[in-house]
Amino acid sequence: MEVILLESLDKLGTVGDIVKVKNGFARNFLIPQKKALRANKENKDYYQKIKNELLEKNKKIINDANDIVKNISDKEIIFIRNASDNGQLYGSVTPKDISNYFREKKIDIKPSCINLHSAIKKIGFFEINIKLHAEVVCLLKLNVATSEENAKKQKKELTNKKEDLSQVKNDTPIEKEETELKNDADKKEDTNKKKTDEKNDSVKNNLKNIDDKVSQKVVKKTESKKKISEKIDDEKIIDDSTNATKETEK
Repeated sequence: MEVILLESLDKLGTVGDIVKVKNGFARNFLIPQKKALRANKENKDYYQKIKNELLEKNKKIINDANDIVKNISDKEIIFIRNASDNGQLYGSVTPKDISNYFREKKIDIKPSCINLHSAIKKIGFFEINIKLHAEVVCLLKLNVATSEENAKKQKKELTNKKEDLSQVKNDTPIEKEETELKNDADKKEDTNKKKTDEKNDSVKNNLKNIDDKVSQKVVKKTESKKKISEKIDDEKIIDDSTNATKETEK
């Protein structure tokens, strides 16, 4: 079934989008909850009339959600629970418990807006995902302990652990392999560059030797021509002298 969204919904779309969904999802949830309308001609015309009103309403919801995020982002959330010696809780911490915690702080966050990465059934720090709107999401840390004193101790241990990790970072096997591969690649590049430079130097030397040999040949050829020219001049002088002597004898 095709429906017109009356509000932004995660993984579906934003206000005014026409999307195709399963019939049961539309009939049992979207339409009864007034989150969407059937995408027929009559409802399309009706949407155009209330479009601006819906956009303004959606904008207000987003602004209110952002205000809540600002209010809770710096809050320290602590849950005191009974637990066994190995840290296992006698029960669990649920989205409803977290919603009730915020309600006591005069902050309205529905259980459906709270997503846990895993069930909280032991003491420690846990990350919770708060999704107040399709466009407004934040992550919070939840400190579950058996007492206020233990909660402070857990927080201190977490802080010290983060400081240690920031000072000394141990590479994982994958990071080590990536580092080794990068080093090998750098070495290979240096070797190839060195070979290329040596080859270029060799070519330059060969060209220089060729130029030198050519220059030497040119010099020798020039000297040879000069000697031949001088010899021709000497022979001409001798012939002239001989001819002059013969003329004198006559």
